[in-house]
Amino acid sequence: MLVNSFDRAAASYDTARAFPPGIAELVSAAALDLLCGARDLVEVGVGTGRITRPLLARRARVIGLDRLDLSSAMLAQLRAALPPGAAPAPLVQADAAALPLAAAAVDAVLAVHVFQLIANWPAALAEVRRVLRPGGALLFGYEWRPADSPGARLRDQWNLIVRAHGGDQPPAQHDFADITAALLAQGTALEERAVGEWTLTRTLARQIETLEHRTWSATWAAPADFFPRCLAELRAWAAAAYGSLEAAYVVPHRFIWQRFTWPAFA
Repeated sequence: MLVNSFDRAAASYDTARAFPPGIAELVSAAALDLLCGARDLVEVGVGTGRITRPLLARRARVIGLDRLDLSSAMLAQLRAALPPGAAPAPLVQADAAALPLAAAAVDAVLAVHVFQLIANWPAALAEVRRVLRPGGALLFGYEWRPADSPGARLRDQWNLIVRAHGGDQPPAQHDFADITAALLAQGTALEERAVGEWTLTRTLARQIETLEHRTWSATWAAPADFFPRCLAELRAWAAAAYGSLEAAYVVPHRFIWQRFTWPAFA
């Protein structure tokens, strides 16, 4: 178990995951549109409320849920940053595979960048279906960026280096494609919508610095005794692959919502 593993990222999470101006509003508006105006929602993996806060500002009723072993610091940050006039969201620490909700309790379950971190994700999917009302939906969200960008390749190379030195994968890290395939095998209907487009400018030097500070969950599996060696190998690889680590590169982004509904809920 990773006790309070995300506490270390709480202070920097909003900065690292920040949307450009206007994007959060587009994301929340698209979510409510996909849910046909449904208002009783639960977000699994609510964290600091990056997704929930704009929904609360639109008068949605959101229950925020994070795992017991993740981050009370993140939930505290959410409470402190609620939008003016928004009703306080009930915030719960619990296991996604055992949601503390009655059957047919909510109109929708939202999850952004989280299900691949849930060890028993099949049980979590079963819980989602249990707590949804007829006509309800599961809404997965993620930020798309090219898989071959320098930053993405850097992360992949880091994981290869850590494994070569006997380290574990980042916590859970299931293949999201397997989760989607499991949902489709249950006969769910899938609607996908891209929301907003933006670019971010990065350097590999800054990416490696972020990794060195262990901001990324992908770094937490690396034991301290060989962490410096892994970093040195990563820097050498990046310099060989890209030359100057200070060279800027631009990465296109867009946010994707995936709406899943089961046949019985259609």
